[in-house]
Amino acid sequence: MSQHNPQELQKKYEEWCKLYRQQLEAQQQFVQAEALLRELKDYYFSPQWMTDREADLPIEHSGEAYSIFSEDGLWNSLTDRSELARKWIRLGLDAIDEE
Repeated sequence: MSQHNPQELQKKYEEWCKLYRQQLEAQQQFVQAEALLRELKDYYFSPQWMTDREADLPIEHSGEAYSIFSEDGLWNSLTDRSELARKWIRLGLDAIDEE
């Protein structure tokens, strides 16, 4: 029979609680990110995006992300989001399968 160290388990529980709160925050951030990306996707797939891009409208951006007129930038965001969503699904399924 294995021996458990209650003090060590208390530390692990407190760390789990901290991580759990962060996971809840990450879920909220995911929902917020989805709303932003939905609006960007609507624009990207609209005729206006190509018109604006071809007009070479001046856009200020931080340099931390591509311009919204970067075709690869927005497209990569859509594929990155899909990959992230699949990872969230897999993580959730793995957690449930362990029960």
